[in-house]
This record gives sequence, structure tokens and C-alpha cells, in this order.
Amino acid sequence: MAVKAIPSLYFVKDRNESFYELLRLAQVSKDTNKQFVDEAMVIKLLNQLPLLAINHKRIIPLLNNTAHQLNIFNKLSQECQTLLTCVTQQGIVTELAKKQQLSKIITTLSAHNIPLVLLKGAAFADALYSAQAPRTSNDLDILIQEKDWKHAVTAIKSVMSYTEKSQPDVFGDLYELSFIPKSKVGAALDLHRSLIHPILFNISEKQLWNGSVEHPSFNHKLVRTLSPEHALIHQALHAYKDMDFGKYNLLDSHEIIMQLKPDMANVIAAAKEWGATTPLYVLLTNCTNIMNSDFDKDLLQQIKPSYIRCYIINKLLNSPFNQPVGNKKPLRYRLNQILGQFIFTGSIKRPLALQWLFLKSLIVLKK
Repeated sequence: MAVKAIPSLYFVKDRNESFYELLRLAQVSKDTNKQFVDEAMVIKLLNQLPLLAINHKRIIPLLNNTAHQLNIFNKLSQECQTLLTCVTQQGIVTELAKKQQLSKIITTLSAHNIPLVLLKGAAFADALYSAQAPRTSNDLDILIQEKDWKHAVTAIKSVMSYTEKSQPDVFGDLYELSFIPKSKVGAALDLHRSLIHPILFNISEKQLWNGSVEHPSFNHKLVRTLSPEHALIHQALHAYKDMDFGKYNLLDSHEIIMQLKPDMANVIAAAKEWGATTPLYVLLTNCTNIMNSDFDKDLLQQIKPSYIRCYIINKLLNSPFNQPVGNKKPLRYRLNQILGQFIFTGSIKRPLALQWLFLKSLIVLKK
């Protein structure tokens, strides 16, 4: 497991290489063809974890599992051992409580015969990752069909309390509502009616739901997950929304590829239809270059953006203004956001339509 440098052309933030080495070390699906592990290097790497714990908190239980699998846990520094043990124990308890809360939500929606698709961390728990070595998450994400939306919102309000987003804008609750438990204890819920803003990408709800599969750990026909192909595209869209294609979502994408074996030709075909080829290319390039994910790399040439667009993407991903600053959205952030919409959608019409809707909504809000 040798350290390799991250070339500047990779679509990642300018972080220390140890950050990405830890992502590789957390992999559940490791390269069985590479039997040699540099034990001293892995110990040195894991001992740096306390300095990176804030950024890597969600994968610490996986790193703890790796340390035990390699029989090096007792060779780590006391600080690192304590961190791995405590965060893993907390993660197991938190994920268990989250699953209990999710069961309550499922019972509530099932009473009204409303199907749901689990997204992101909620979908990967007990599927890509085990209960004893979870990839932890902060909240629950659920997708509801448009025809069930109003009914589902009413049902959820009976067990949870609506809460305004921490950084609301004029679109506010356009395609996603947030809820917190009435008891104030437990995970927040993001209830989606779309994977991302519906104007920016032409995502087919019919294809999403027709392709969805029953979640393996609930034994309930109404509790579903995205198909492997659509789950991978969702990872790309969510990374675009966060403007970060190189954190734990990269690990999730690697595990989708390696464990669920999506048909990559179908992934690319769907991304083309939905206008999501650029974020998918960025994500899959990182999966190849950073995570060593195994898939047909020649397919990437079908959706490769121009050199100029790749250059701009790297600038956007490394800009200090690619996310809101504190609770504010300064002008530089807004400009980056608008430029990113044109670059990542590859469209002129869709971002212009979104900005026109933004202006109209802003005028109505101020009246």
C-alpha cells in the first residue's frame, strides 16, 4: 500500500496526501491482487488520524476495522487507539438509534402505503457497510414520489417537527424538507421529492423508481434503494452540490462500484439522458485515480469534458468561495455557484431558467 501523489489534474481540493491515503485505507473492497502491505507506513498513516479526525470522522469506524484486520491496532499510538475505539463505539450506538428512528418513519409511511427510497448513508447502512464497522452519517435522507409528496409530508409531521434549513434561500423547500425528532433526540430527516434541483438536471422519476430495488436489511417491499447505476449518478450529483468530489462520498462511490457492480455502460447512458455526464466524469475519474476502482476506464472517454472545462472545474473545486462562508452567501460564492451551474450541466438553457426563477422568486419574496 504505497503512498502515491495526487496529480493537479485530479478533481480534488488541495489537501495533504494523507487525507486521501486514509480514504483508501478505509475501503471495504480492497484490491486482493495486492497482498503486500507496508505495515510501518500504515501505522504512521493511522497515527496522523487525530490531526484529520474532523474531516474523517465518518470513516473512523472503518479505519478501526482495518487496524484490527491488519493486527496493528496495539502498535498504534495511545491517542490513535483511543480515538478509533471511542468514535467507533459512538458510531455504532448512533447508527443503531438512527435505524430505530428510521423504522418509526417507515412504519408511519407504510401505514399510508407510501413507498420510499433510502438515499446515501441510510441506504448504505447494512448494505455496503456492516453494523459493527459503519460509515456514519449525520442525518437520514429519503426520497418520495411526487404523487405521494403532500401525503408523506403530513404523515411525517405526525412524528417529527419541520425545521427551516440552516442556510435558507428563496428556493427554500422547493425539493427537500427538513425535519427533526419531536423529542429533540435523534437524527434529522431530509425528505426529498427530487435528487437535486429539478431544473438543473433532467432526472426521470419514472426511471428512478422503476429501477429501484428492495433494501436488503428491511425485508419490506416499500423500503427501497436506488439501483446501483442510479446510486452512482446520485453520488456524482451530490458531490457537485457540495462542490467536493474527494471526501467520504468517494469511498461510497468506490464501494458501489466494487460491491454492487453497476453496469457502467448503463450508468453513462442514463447520465447522458439526465444531463449529468460532467459530474459523473469528475467522480469516476477520482474513483480511478484515487481509489483504484475497477471498471472499464475506456467508457470515460465517451463523456470527457474539454480541457478548458476541466481546468475551470478544478478552479471551482479549490475556490475558498465554493461553499457559503459561515451562514452567509457572499457575492463570490454566488458567482462561483452560477458558473458551476453552466460548467457542470453543460447547458446554457437550464442554468438561465434557474436564475430567472430565482429572480422571480426573490421579487415575490420582497413584496
